[in-house]
Formats: sequence, C-alpha cells, structure tokens
Amino acid sequence: MTKTLNERIYKFDNIKLLSIFLVVVGHVIEPYIGKSELFKSLFIFIYSFHMPLFIFISGLFQKRFTDTNKLKINKIAYFVTLGFLLKILHALSKVARGKAFSFDFFGGGSIDWFMFVLCMFMITAYLTRKLHPAIVLSVTFVLGCVSGYVDVFNDTLWLSRYFVFMPFYFAGYYMTPQQLIKIEKNWITKIISGLSMLTFFVLCFRNLRLVYQLRMLFTGKNPFSSVEKYYFDGCGAHHRLLCYLISALLCMAVFCFIPNIKVPILSKMGANTLSVYFWHVPLIGLLKTTPLFTLIFDLGDPLYKIILLTFALLLTLILSLDIFMYPLSLLNKLISKLKPVWCYVLIFAPFVIGATLHLSGAYERIVALFPAKK
Repeated sequence: MTKTLNERIYKFDNIKLLSIFLVVVGHVIEPYIGKSELFKSLFIFIYSFHMPLFIFISGLFQKRFTDTNKLKINKIAYFVTLGFLLKILHALSKVARGKAFSFDFFGGGSIDWFMFVLCMFMITAYLTRKLHPAIVLSVTFVLGCVSGYVDVFNDTLWLSRYFVFMPFYFAGYYMTPQQLIKIEKNWITKIISGLSMLTFFVLCFRNLRLVYQLRMLFTGKNPFSSVEKYYFDGCGAHHRLLCYLISALLCMAVFCFIPNIKVPILSKMGANTLSVYFWHVPLIGLLKTTPLFTLIFDLGDPLYKIILLTFALLLTLILSLDIFMYPLSLLNKLISKLKPVWCYVLIFAPFVIGATLHLSGAYERIVALFPAKK
C-alpha cells in the first residue's frame, strides 16, 4: 500500500506540473497564434485537454462527501476570494497596459473562472452525495452535451464552463487514484490512448484548418450559436461529444505515459500549481507594459519561438517556488479559522457590491475614470 501511495503522489505531482506548464504556454503564445502556424497548432493541441485534465485531477483529490464529511464553507470562501483577487489583479494589469478598466462581478473570460466553477462543482457534489454515481455521471454528461443549445449559457455566471467541464470533475470525483493507476497500467489502454494522442497531434500540425474549428468548443465557454457564427454551421451535441472523446483520450494518454517516479525538485513543485495559476497571467500582463515581448519577437523566427517557450517553462518553475505559494497558503489559513457566518459574507459580499454598483450607475462612473489610453 505504501508503494502505491508513493507512486500516486509522484505521478500526480508530475502530471499537475505538466498541466500547469501547458496552461502557461497557452497564455504566453496566444498573442502570436495569428503570426505563427506552429504556435496555432500547438495552441489548439494544448487547449484540447489541459483544462479537462486539471479539472479531472481536482475531482480525483476531492474527498467524497458523506454525512460525516460535509461541505466546508471555508474552502468555498477561499476559492471565491481567490477568484475576486484574480479579477482585481487582471483589471489592474489591463489599466497598467493602457486598456480601459473593466471588472465583471458576474462572469468574465479571464482565468478566474476556474476558482468559481470549482466551487460550483464542490457544491454540486455535496448536493448530489446521496445519488448513485451512474445517475450523476449520466446527467452531467447529457447536460454538458446539450447546454450549448442554450445561448444564455456563456460566460455569465460561468454557466457554460460549469456544464461543459462538470463530467470531467465527476469522473475524477467517483474514482480513486489507485483505480486510475490500475487502469492506466493496462497495455490496451496505453496503446489506444497513445495512438489517439499521436494521431491528434499530427492532425493539429498537418490539418490545422480542420482541427482549429473546434477551438471555441474546447474552451467550454461558448454556446453552439457562437461557434456557428465564426467557424461552421450545424454545430451541436455531436461536436461536443467529439471534443469529449478527444479530451478524454488525451488525458488518459498523459496518465499512461507520465512516470511514477520522483523527479528531483520538479515533483515537489507539482504541489504548488495553484500559485502558478494565480500569479502567471497578472505577471505576464505587467511584463507586457515593458518592451520585453517586443524585443523577443524582433529576434525573428525561429528564435523568438524558442525563447517564448523557454520563458513559459522558467515562469512555471519560478512561480512554483514556495515563496509564491506562501501568501495563498496564509490566506487559506486565515479563512479556515473564520466562523461560517463570515465565510458567507466573503462569498456573497462581492456579488452584492457588484449588483449595487450596477443598479446605482456607480459602476459606469468608475469605468469612465479609467479610459483606454490612445
């Protein structure tokens, strides 16, 4: 049992570090996908599975809710607080870059969505704790496939991502790490998932036009009508099903081929993926106020591509250091000591403030104070 547990720790720390590295790579290269077919291919390959993988792992290590293990409102308050702190940092970095101030209290497309959706998953898991897993998995899968037909399921209240990614969360939630390790050791699983990843990787680089049409579906935030507007007609549940299949096979390939070994330094960094997720976008935003990325791009092809990918790797490793995780851990400790009533205040106060600002017209006056610089 001890050996299996050790393998689980090392394997999943390695997977989490790889996953967050892919997240950072995606955000570093995104501004350049219109200039580089290579980056465009790499971008769609990464986006096809990196968030489903992250969400699956989140469910995998979520302790099953029972009558004795109840929903911890302190943990919900912690993630909601992180979400709004990320919104603040993102808004400030936009103003620093000369863009207009904006702050969406009730949704938005920045990376803060993960914090809010994770809370929604935890609450859903608690509310459905007495239902049979087969029922929950079936319903979430169907909802994920058909939610795209409802146009109001978009970035508002993060509803689209909630429904689209929920099957991955519950697939992990109802599985144990030991069960997953047993599945991925099967040689048939390795062959199918490995060939699937190789095939899709080749398609991304050899038939980009075909694969790239799925981009808006892989993000999880767009209804089918938006996809039809920009890419192809007839988008529906069968396309969502295709994306689910691709994401699941690629996630399984990652589980199969990431080793169960302790990689010096790196495996430990895999435990600090939250700090990388929290800090990397605001930091990239601040760096965009400097000539750094312009200087890198001016180096020409292929040197700028190599440097950008190296920068993404270094940024991931640096933000994985304990010093960047310390303030988040400190915040978690502080919130964990709060009484439930104050946790509810932390959760609902920002939404109440947002509604008040919008209804009173104060939000528009605040936005007008920080116009975009010409």
